[in-house]
Amino acid sequence: MTAAPPSVQDHARRKLSKFLRRSTPGLGEPITALRDGSGRIPLLELTWHRIDDDTWRITGIEDQQLDKRMVDSTIVECRVFFTPGEDCYLPGIVTALQSLITPERAKAMRALKQLVAQVVTGARIGASGPIFHSGRLEMDNGLGPGILLGSDLVAMDYIYGMALHEDDDRLARLENVSLESALQAVVYHFNDLLHVIASVRAQIEHDLEMGYFELKT
Repeated sequence: MTAAPPSVQDHARRKLSKFLRRSTPGLGEPITALRDGSGRIPLLELTWHRIDDDTWRITGIEDQQLDKRMVDSTIVECRVFFTPGEDCYLPGIVTALQSLITPERAKAMRALKQLVAQVVTGARIGASGPIFHSGRLEMDNGLGPGILLGSDLVAMDYIYGMALHEDDDRLARLENVSLESALQAVVYHFNDLLHVIASVRAQIEHDLEMGYFELKT
């Protein structure tokens, strides 16, 4: 592996500079505010009642109540990170970073590239798979009779079918999915997206601090 030519490096610097401006702390704050202490977003809140020393009973189950406007605004805010062709598209940002550091460090960056690929592949979020499934067992939800839709597909159907533009095929698949389930799907997969954005930003800031490359020429 050889160093990237100057024109490629200049383009990479512009992309990283734009990424740092777009990924400032507070990005996706309505979603990150829902995280628990471990950084996850709980699917359900369970209420337990203690019957005796060894026995507990669930007395309540409460879904996370989500606001459609909040979810839609976060989708618009974060669209550039998962849309191919955008300067801030995450897989492209990692490639840009690799072009500015030594070949040895670029090879060591494979773990970060794999981490990004677990969340963003092509125009899809949630590449590592669904967190939950939704739909109606007695219906054809768009994938065949009795096949439930994974939350990763539900999230993308909502993003491209409702939030960003209307897509008839995606809207048809959402007919058997409640709005609350669709919003939950987006939020849970966006939580992963926001974690990865923060990881990429932290790597760029680290390499800048260590002097592995500079953004200003």
